[in-house]
Amino acid sequence: MRSMTKILASVVATLAFQIASQAQDHPAVTVHDKTYTPQSILSRNMGSTEDQTAQFPPHKIVGNIYYVGTKTLSSFLIATPQGNILIDSTYERNVPTIQKSIEQLGFKFSDTKILLGSHAHGDHQEGDALVKQLTGAQVMAMAEDVPALQAIKPGGKEHPIDKVLHDGQSVALGGTTLVAHLTPGHTRGCTT
Repeated sequence: MRSMTKILASVVATLAFQIASQAQDHPAVTVHDKTYTPQSILSRNMGSTEDQTAQFPPHKIVGNIYYVGTKTLSSFLIATPQGNILIDSTYERNVPTIQKSIEQLGFKFSDTKILLGSHAHGDHQEGDALVKQLTGAQVMAMAEDVPALQAIKPGGKEHPIDKVLHDGQSVALGGTTLVAHLTPGHTRGCTT
């Protein structure tokens, strides 16, 4: 029962954060005598600027899936025999950290063939243009997030979108198939 309470508190806090990111004047939420304000949720989820850029030890999660992100901003590598899929480039300033993590795991950053993003926010997809520039990866995005992605222009660079995805569409590389599920809320094209 205690673990279910913790899970529910986490879900409510996550939902509060999602709502707060869309409505700046959203009131605080209290769950089991703990109050979450939009700012406290943001700080808890994203950490300090140092946490957002500091490398977290890259590691295998399961099968061909690896963690290559920072302490608080996730990025995942899916390794295949025909090249790799990167999920979330995070901020542009983190691309060298992601590259270092990939290489520490024994993979080549240049083998990144597909770049996917979970949703159109800078902390998840600002680095897309730099990853494409460095690797030539094909950048794919959910249709509903295309307008928001086009507004993300670090250093004035246009946001690359090579292929527009739709709910239920498959992305395949080297014997690995991912299915894009539209889960709007946090952004219009939030993808699972």
